[in-house]
Amino acid sequence: MTGHNVADALREHASTRPDAVALRFPSASYTTDAPSWDAWTYAQLDRESDAYARGFAAAGVKRGDRTLFLVKPSLDFYAALFGVFKLGAVPVLLDPGMGMKALLACIERTKPRAVIALSLVHAVRVTVARRAFASAEVLITAGSRWFWGGTTLAACRQPADEPFEIARCAANDDAAIIFTSGSTGLAKGVASRQAMFAAQVEALRQMFDFRPGQQDLQCFAAFAIFDVCLGMTSIIPKMDLSRPATARPEDIAACLNTQQPDVAFASPIVWLNTSRWCLQTGTTFPSVKTLMTVGAAIPAWLHRDMQKVLTGGSQVWTPYGATEGMPIAWIGTEEILGETWARTAKGHGTCVGRLAPGAWVRVIGIHDDPIASWSEDLALPANTLGEIVIGGDQVSPEYKDAPDANRVAKIPDGGRVLHRMGDIGTLDEQGRLWFCGRKAHRVQTEDGTVFGADAVEGIFNEHPDVFRTALIGHGPRGKQELVLCVEMNPGRTWDAGVEQALRALAEGTAVEGRIGRFLPHPGFPTDARHNSKIRREDLAGWVEAQRG
Repeated sequence: MTGHNVADALREHASTRPDAVALRFPSASYTTDAPSWDAWTYAQLDRESDAYARGFAAAGVKRGDRTLFLVKPSLDFYAALFGVFKLGAVPVLLDPGMGMKALLACIERTKPRAVIALSLVHAVRVTVARRAFASAEVLITAGSRWFWGGTTLAACRQPADEPFEIARCAANDDAAIIFTSGSTGLAKGVASRQAMFAAQVEALRQMFDFRPGQQDLQCFAAFAIFDVCLGMTSIIPKMDLSRPATARPEDIAACLNTQQPDVAFASPIVWLNTSRWCLQTGTTFPSVKTLMTVGAAIPAWLHRDMQKVLTGGSQVWTPYGATEGMPIAWIGTEEILGETWARTAKGHGTCVGRLAPGAWVRVIGIHDDPIASWSEDLALPANTLGEIVIGGDQVSPEYKDAPDANRVAKIPDGGRVLHRMGDIGTLDEQGRLWFCGRKAHRVQTEDGTVFGADAVEGIFNEHPDVFRTALIGHGPRGKQELVLCVEMNPGRTWDAGVEQALRALAEGTAVEGRIGRFLPHPGFPTDARHNSKIRREDLAGWVEAQRG
């Protein structure tokens, strides 16, 4: 078989392990006291995605068509998504949580030819957002179709005895367009190429020794695709996958303790809430051998708490990357607590580990200007703070329909394209990568620029009563005041003693005596995708309001 297609792995597993379970999804009768899941085997998922591929083709979807995919996660969600892959069409995946205005702007910029979406999306399309959907020619409704024409997802399901012929794509063809969360600016559509997707699957396989037959509690809807490609069983817990902060620890525990997965993957906020509940109730997860979290750095105390919950002796792994390129680096509890956290507590940033298979990383000088081409002369020595640049087959070469963003974020390097992460960090003498904060969040004071907001926060997050902190620059650039917003742990209150203790923690660090104000905050605003990244732009507005 020549050519590439994300769906090839599904077909292979369906052929070699047809009766192995590919997906488990909470059933309609699910309750916390009596949790239950519906299951599809690899053979069933392959047949169902074939049925949708036929129907989509009959409806007019063609290879290469940008296909907006806004469907509520379910077993049919994955069958339909793999049906789009099998056609060689390009699903456009966005986070509904980014808000209606941003969502419509992304759709208008992407110009999808086909729309597979919920009834509500189509209702918006024909009433208040015709311009955003002006390019749409093929209309498929997941749910009840009212007055807008097209067909339905149910009608597109066309079973047949013969397997659907999977489209053959070139390695450089788009497999999907996946939008960033927009947590630090406008959301951008990342070109996920066929070869990029294959490289990501292979890197994850090597990093964690993933094997067919393993089970993964999966709290990211899109990441279940990786599970299927790896031949694993992806188990979706009872939760709103678009709002991880609302996941009930009882339901996460019910999934882990009834299904006994080897692997568990969720946002930091899920593990934070679940670990607290587990320690209160004495609940443990002995089956889990590999627990992963992405989206934001996690504190040392969460590593320690999870060691009490993961009684099988497993670690918490925190792979580093982004929608534009992942995985890039990885590190686990043992190395963090045993070697790197002492530096984090002194303001040196968070170690995100050694490079993942296939990843290439350099650190360059910090500036906002485009870079016309790569030269190794741009690379800074070890332990020098700068901007992180990544490369490798698992890195996207472009944002779709965003030439200005590409000029700023991409660096041509012969036959490949490097990506500027917009993250500040260092490479240490052992080749480990350290994350210190976002370049956009640097604070420019009269005494100089503070580049690593996250590194500074690591100092203050050591206070036992503090949940997390956020360094904000208040005022005009060049004369900004350093303000530290503080979110307390549940049941803990802010008082003058806490502020005094925080000032003491800064002694001997680069920000000793430089924090102008400490402001308690009831609960930081966070990103839509992970509910874990702090929305500092929103916090800056809140800080400004405190002056009034």
